[in-house]
Amino acid sequence: MNRPLIKLCGNRSLEDLKMTSKSNADYLGLIFADSKRRVQAHQVKEWLDLVDIKNKQLVAIFVNASLNEIEDIMKKLPIDVIQCHGSETVRDIANIKHHFNKRVWKALPHYERTLSDMKKYAEAADGFVIDSKVKDAFGGTGQTFDWSKVPCYIQAAEELNKTLFIAGGIAPDNILQLLGLHPPGIDVSSGIEQNGKKDETLLTRLEERVNHHVSVSR
Repeated sequence: MNRPLIKLCGNRSLEDLKMTSKSNADYLGLIFADSKRRVQAHQVKEWLDLVDIKNKQLVAIFVNASLNEIEDIMKKLPIDVIQCHGSETVRDIANIKHHFNKRVWKALPHYERTLSDMKKYAEAADGFVIDSKVKDAFGGTGQTFDWSKVPCYIQAAEELNKTLFIAGGIAPDNILQLLGLHPPGIDVSSGIEQNGKKDETLLTRLEERVNHHVSVSR
């Protein structure tokens, strides 16, 4: 199998960014919404002056943000992808994509209507992040969902020609189970953290398991 795209999300400090920038990740996620991992644009700008993220792309995560709020971030940082993690409508996603001319991913919770939501948002979104649905949280809960549904999401994304990431509670201890389903992308945050910080040992272990699975699957 090909290696899945890897997104390391929730970078909340200079130390986090230094560590993830040395990884094999394709995307580094930054949260600009109410969250324990929330960062400010001026902080990130300072970090980027000190860290070479190489060829990795930056994903900015928003929850029900206005165009003005997003624009404030986009003016200050070299964001490649805008990820909408709230209850944004299809029209909202279309407006964001038109206004900024950037790729826009829509995060969707795993529930009984996720597949129909994917089809609905496909007219505007460039990709999807499927995450666990936990009460009123908009993600970042560190909990997995029923991965038996992942093949259905993969098939739908392929048919819609959209990028797809699976998120929610992915960690070194369970990554092999998910990789066995061949997801095109994985989104990891709390699974590589200890005491609120990205942990080099956990990140290394996760990457080793991804690399080993890819090599033995070929």
